[in-house]
Amino acid sequence: MILYTYQNLHHVFPPDQTEFQEPQVVDIPGGQLVVEQDGKEFRVVRLLSTDPNLFLDPKYAPGQSYNPQN
Repeated sequence: MILYTYQNLHHVFPPDQTEFQEPQVVDIPGGQLVVEQDGKEFRVVRLLSTDPNLFLDPKYAPGQSYNPQN
């Protein structure tokens, strides 16, 4: 099989599957957050909600650190 792609080889065939963290779903008031553990803290990946005001809150923005205890 021949694969024609514009992407680099390491994007098509990642070197190690342990690079990908298993995402976790955390309940928040009004929706849910999909987070990945980054060392000792969590990083927001995605916000799942039907409340448009939650999308305007910068603490739920993708890439932000998230502490579930707060």
